[in-house]
Amino acid sequence: MGLKAMRMEDNLHLVVGISNIDAQVKRDKEYALAKNRANRDALTGVKNKHAYVDAELRLNQAIESHQVEPFALVVCDVNNLKLVNDNQGHHAGDDLIREACAIICNVFKHSPVFRIGGDEFLAILQGHDLQHASELTSSLTHINEQNAQTGNVVIAWGISEYHSDEDVATVFERADAAMYACKRSLKQ
Repeated sequence: MGLKAMRMEDNLHLVVGISNIDAQVKRDKEYALAKNRANRDALTGVKNKHAYVDAELRLNQAIESHQVEPFALVVCDVNNLKLVNDNQGHHAGDDLIREACAIICNVFKHSPVFRIGGDEFLAILQGHDLQHASELTSSLTHINEQNAQTGNVVIAWGISEYHSDEDVATVFERADAAMYACKRSLKQ
């Protein structure tokens, strides 16, 4: 229930109204649930490209207002997805994507992870994960080395920190270039 009161112009009368806000609360909850679904990747459960675009917009606004907190982007790409899809089918490819996502989320536990493409993921590192970025990416490299030996999922990755860049896209481009260099290195 909502209660509203208003004093009349004559200052002698007070009008009180009661409204049922249950319907509004229900609509607000449904909207929040729908928005959450719209920002989640159905296959992996992590945030999707749409959610990343929103996060990028907020970071760009913080950059413009000179109030941005330090951050880094880690761009990840699942190696050999096409090969798995072609030889074992798309269900196996989906399993590979989920496995890679679980590894990325486990390594970057304190960071939002986004699926930004078919086999591409991105983590925005701030705070704890940014302070420990070197250790975390070393962990990812170690996991790749183990998985390459056992035939499990291998993830190419690249990282770039924000350094007074004009926008997030510039940071992304550096991380993406580093990921492609990693991808080439892993294939050799």
